[in-house]
Amino acid sequence: MFNKQLTLFVILCSFQFLFAQERPQDEVGAWYILATNNTVTDKISIQAQTQFRFYEMASEIEQFKIRVGGTYRFSDQLSASLGYSYFRTDPSYAQEDPAKFNEHRIYEDIHLRNSIGKVGILHRYRDEHRFFDFENGSDTRHWMRYMLKLTYPLTERVSIDVYDEVFVNLEEPLFGQNWLGGGVTYQLSTNLKTRVGYQKIHLDGPDFDRLIFGITFNTDFRNDETTTP
Repeated sequence: MFNKQLTLFVILCSFQFLFAQERPQDEVGAWYILATNNTVTDKISIQAQTQFRFYEMASEIEQFKIRVGGTYRFSDQLSASLGYSYFRTDPSYAQEDPAKFNEHRIYEDIHLRNSIGKVGILHRYRDEHRFFDFENGSDTRHWMRYMLKLTYPLTERVSIDVYDEVFVNLEEPLFGQNWLGGGVTYQLSTNLKTRVGYQKIHLDGPDFDRLIFGITFNTDFRNDETTTP
């Protein structure tokens, strides 16, 4: 009798384990980001970024992203950006045999910066126009994003940040998603910095946990020579 109960208990635990592993929200994924910020003049800079977004730490890539854009700085407090993003999305981590699809985005940003003491405050307003290419057709959607980010320097090289970003669709349903996160940035040199962070992604349903690993390289074309790290 005891052996039968033990066998039943093991089987039930096994089913529970398998079920938990099948739910995408139970996995901690990772985003790996390589970015550049290139200063052209006192007012104009050009940005580029590549992201590999994994469902798990280093397997089951769910999304690949490339983004390029330009920024015009009106003052130390106000700047605006215009750019393009390409996404290749593979939703097979969440569904059985879904079709991969491409997405193209045009975005416009407004950045407002100020500070309270040592705390840097960033307000970013983003409008994104999204163009989808599916195997069975295409679609166009739009949403607006608002991010509030606080940054605090611990030392000359190390800073910490926290942020929250909400996505609002311009069609039903209005709520798109919400990102809540934070991280630590280390300035390796004048031109090179790294960041490690965590992000909670809330959708209209499950939440997802993602670790963020980023490297940003800065160049300044106003100078004759760019200092290397």
